Amino acid sequence: MTATTANSARIIGVVGRSGSGKGIFVKSLLRKHRGPVLVWSPLEATDKYAEVIKGQLVRTIAELVAALKAGRRRLVLVPSGDIKAAFDRFCRIAWELQGWWIVVEELSRVTTPSWAPPAWKNLSTAGRHQGLTLIGTAQRPAQVDKDFFGNCSEVRSYCVGYQNDAKIMANVMFIKADEILALPKFHYLHRFADDSRIERGVVKVPKT
Repeated sequence: MTATTANSARIIGVVGRSGSGKGIFVKSLLRKHRGPVLVWSPLEATDKYAEVIKGQLVRTIAELVAALKAGRRRLVLVPSGDIKAAFDRFCRIAWELQGWWIVVEELSRVTTPSWAPPAWKNLSTAGRHQGLTLIGTAQRPAQVDKDFFGNCSEVRSYCVGYQNDAKIMANVMFIKADEILALPKFHYLHRFADDSRIERGVVKVPKT
C-alpha cells in the first residue's frame, strides 16, 4: 500500500473496565484480519495476543527490529524496563509499517491527558498517511491522551468504573454519562465519527 493523504483513517478507541468485554471485541477484529499486525501487549500473560494472531512474541525493541527484518508480519511486543521509552520506539517503528494494523493495549500506562510521546501523536493524528489502522484500549479514559480520542473514527465504550471516566466518554460520544455507567457487563455503545451514528449491542462471549 502506498502512503497517501487519500487513505481513509481507521482509528478505533475501545474503553471499558476490566472484564467488561473490550478485549473480546479487539480479539474478534484480529481473528478476522489476515494482514500484518503489531501489538503492544503489557499484560500478555493473560491477554495472549500472540495466540490470537498466531504471531511471534518479542520482548525487546531489538527483538522486534530483528523479527521485522526477518520478514515476520504478525508480532506482539511485551514491553519491560523503561516502558515509556520503549513505547516511543515502538511507535516510531510502527510509523514505518505502511498498511499494518497497530494495536496498543492499556494506553493509560504510556500516555496522560496532557502528554503523549511525539511518535504516538504522529500515529493517532497522521496515521492515515501511512495507511495504518490503529486500535487503542484503556480502562481509564480520563488518564489517556485526549488527542487520541479526538481523532478516533470509531469509539466503543463498555461500562467504566469511575464517574470521571464516564464523563470523558460521554463527551467523546456526545451522550450522557449515565448511559455509560448504566451499561451491563458485555454491553456497549459504539460511535462512528463520520456520521455520528451510535450502535448499541452486546459483545459475543466466545465459548471456552
